Amino acid sequence: MKLFKLTTLTLMTVLSLTSCGDEKAENNLLLDMTMETLKIPLDIIKSSDQVTKEQKACIDKIDLNSQRPVIKDTLDKAFTKEELGQLNDFYAKPAVQKVTKYGREQLFKQMGLPIEETVEKPSEEDIKVITDFTKTEIGKKYDKFNTSEETTASNQKVNNFIKTELDKCGLGSEPESKE
Repeated sequence: MKLFKLTTLTLMTVLSLTSCGDEKAENNLLLDMTMETLKIPLDIIKSSDQVTKEQKACIDKIDLNSQRPVIKDTLDKAFTKEELGQLNDFYAKPAVQKVTKYGREQLFKQMGLPIEETVEKPSEEDIKVITDFTKTEIGKKYDKFNTSEETTASNQKVNNFIKTELDKCGLGSEPESKE
């Protein structure tokens, strides 16, 4: 398995489940969620039996917090402070947290990874909270943001950082096989 390709795929999938927001001092749930999300691909790589103890230690030294400004800058350009507050309030809702956690669990199951704690499947009411949000003005704007060139560029910056750091750990892209 090509670990970097797995990392990139996982990162892009998981990033589509969450986004981020204002600085920590200003109720930073969304940015914190995104920063937690960035750890997932690295944890997946570390769980591989192909990764040495030294490589795992190297992964542990990767400073993902250095990517906070990249993500925050993208959001600050796309949303007003009020809109970021609305997005933060949305992600703070128990139904949204439940759906997000369940989505992550399903991702882990699909990849055959261990799950620490099983999450209850979201109810129709939980899903309705999400679908209702997508019909609001901020929901529509947020949806466009998630597929925008700015978001793609931000994701690419983060992916390039992760790739560079994985290369330093000896876990970069493998050469294509000639079959």
